[in-house]
Amino acid sequence: MQIEVPCPKCRNTRMKFPRPQPIDSDIITCFSCNFELGTYGSIKAKMVAMLNRVAAAEQQQKKH
Repeated sequence: MQIEVPCPKCRNTRMKFPRPQPIDSDIITCFSCNFELGTYGSIKAKMVAMLNRVAAAEQQQKKH
């Protein structure tokens, strides 16, 4: 699964990573406008939380 994170400033989904295998403390920036999206670790945590909410919502739908 591929998940794209849109830039809050320009809505582009292409990101710049400082190295091929980023670590959690690397700062991720937007490729187009250089807006700092946060650290790799914080972005991963937000994505995991979002996927958990989606999974919980699907479980709720299956119960009804």
